[in-house]
Amino acid sequence: MAKKKSQPEEWVNGEIASAMLTKQSGHYVSPDYVRRLGNSGKLTTKPIDGRTKVYLLADVKNYKVQQRGTGEVRRAVRGKKLTETR
Repeated sequence: MAKKKSQPEEWVNGEIASAMLTKQSGHYVSPDYVRRLGNSGKLTTKPIDGRTKVYLLADVKNYKVQQRGTGEVRRAVRGKKLTETR
């Protein structure tokens, strides 16, 4: 069976993927984070050259990035540990 060739419009670069994920998630998603998602296997990537990758449009459309917490719980626990040791 012949391997299906992907069309160029099925792939997007990091900046477009970042804009799409930002719109879908409701908060800013950087192109660096998109690269991290690709490197971890959460988005399918295809290398263009030694430096550039593109991301599968279907994966980008189906992925939603959750916003991280504010860190207040972690800071409260650290503060408690510091006061206990003093």
